[in-house]
Amino acid sequence: MSTGLSAAGDADRERWSRDLGRLAGRLPLPVVQSWARALEGAKGPGRAEAVLLDAHPVAGMAPRASALARLWRQRPHLSGEALGLALLSAAAVADRTEQERSTLVASGPVARTGSGSGPGRDTPARMTAAVLEEVLRGACERLLVVGYAHHPSSGAVGELSAAAERGVVVDVVLEEKTGALGTFQKHFSEQPQVRLWRWPEEHRGAEGKASLHAKLIAADTNKALVGSANLTGHALRHNIEVGVLVRDPFQVKRLVGHFRFLMGPEGPLERV
Repeated sequence: MSTGLSAAGDADRERWSRDLGRLAGRLPLPVVQSWARALEGAKGPGRAEAVLLDAHPVAGMAPRASALARLWRQRPHLSGEALGLALLSAAAVADRTEQERSTLVASGPVARTGSGSGPGRDTPARMTAAVLEEVLRGACERLLVVGYAHHPSSGAVGELSAAAERGVVVDVVLEEKTGALGTFQKHFSEQPQVRLWRWPEEHRGAEGKASLHAKLIAADTNKALVGSANLTGHALRHNIEVGVLVRDPFQVKRLVGHFRFLMGPEGPLERV
């Protein structure tokens, strides 16, 4: 019986914590900070709603103040300070989760939000060309570019040259069969900050017929664009392409680490 009561109590606490987390994620940070300060002096949940609204009188906050007061009534033993700290902690977690959330990226025709398709409705996807530019320009120390095909219309050569000029070490891994590697060699033969890599046929599977087909752009270990688009103007703007902007540093580090291994002493890639 005691085990059942304990499990029920755990489930109730988890449910309460999830509700607090959802509420914190819907509140602007200035509101969370004001409410946490106001709660320090609050004596209990009785007048909590009024205290919160007095602390940050912004239109539309009444339902959320009511929700927080209701959560406090469910845990009346908590001090106002403890509830404020819990709210701050939940908001910090929600903010970090939002910052590291992956974003859909697309080229060509895109779906639109809402029930209609008229002008003025926002697309749920960010456009590939804009995200590519963001990632390339966001690199501070290292930039990894992996691709299958390339065309000057992508603008990649100019962006990589600019990155190298500001001191970024650029590793470019391209497929030789498409001519992409040869194109880059012409542009970067005199730029030591840009290091070109190839996958020799003798190191490939399928009797040398395997292809380097990955598409990845990674800035340091902060952001990475992974998708179907080649480095061509059509792929970035006109083709139907999809991808994901990864902003979780742990996952970006793993993506970059995979290619660092492939470029390492035991890997199949070699410097040009």
